[in-house]
Amino acid sequence: MKCTFTTILATAGAILVTATAASAQLNILFYGNSFTQGSGGVQNIVRDIATAAGQPTPYVRSAAIGGWSLEQHLQVNTAVITTGIPPGQNWDFVVLQDYSTQPTRLGSTQAHRTSALALFDVVRAHSPGVNAVMYETWARAPGHSYFTGPNPVFPGGPNEMQAEVTNGYMLSTADINAARGAGTAARAPVGTAWQSTNWNNLHGGDLYHANNRGSLLAGLVLYSTIYNQPTSGLDLSSLLTRLSLTPADGAELTAVSDAIVPAPGVATVAGLCGFAAAARRRR
Repeated sequence: MKCTFTTILATAGAILVTATAASAQLNILFYGNSFTQGSGGVQNIVRDIATAAGQPTPYVRSAAIGGWSLEQHLQVNTAVITTGIPPGQNWDFVVLQDYSTQPTRLGSTQAHRTSALALFDVVRAHSPGVNAVMYETWARAPGHSYFTGPNPVFPGGPNEMQAEVTNGYMLSTADINAARGAGTAARAPVGTAWQSTNWNNLHGGDLYHANNRGSLLAGLVLYSTIYNQPTSGLDLSSLLTRLSLTPADGAELTAVSDAIVPAPGVATVAGLCGFAAAARRRR
């Protein structure tokens, strides 16, 4: 099917059909560090949201190691790609979360981009139909040492840091799409969602990692990016209890996520067609 504006509605419909409870169970691999490991594992939050949404409970596997970058994972942590999934099965999605300062002036945006594409390609060699989800992380909280003192690293505060993080993930997402086909990768704008709340009670006491509210928001954005579905109105009571959060927290954070992650009907044509192609591969 040629992908043009005249096919966008049909494409959106294909996505919705294949990303509902009628679709097959998804296999999702998560690469990252403590930003993925927090609150019992963001991969488990995504799993529980999917279950609450009526999806077949996805098979999730975390390859996250605290303090690691994608570059480090690429060097010595790729065996899980083949050993972490039942024989004969493939990964549908790989979530890639880099060290939090790598795509900023404190790290190397080029290393972020290069290692993201290379690690994706290793997963793709095992699972040719896999799609990448670039887990955009968040800036430090207001008051962090990066933003204070006589010579702050980011004089513009968290918003300046977030701009660099977001740009890095936009570039790495674009790299994968350019190299492996439009729609192969999508950016999960977690940090952008945090920013939209004006950093409202999402960081832990270290002004760095996520508290349980922050981890839930990360999971909601990742879920909607993967499944192309909103989260408002879902019964997340069991998950909220596990995270020691309130129904008010759930209502607030699902609304934040749904305001940030574009619905299929307003996604780009390229993104729609790419994810529709991925959905067809999974059927």
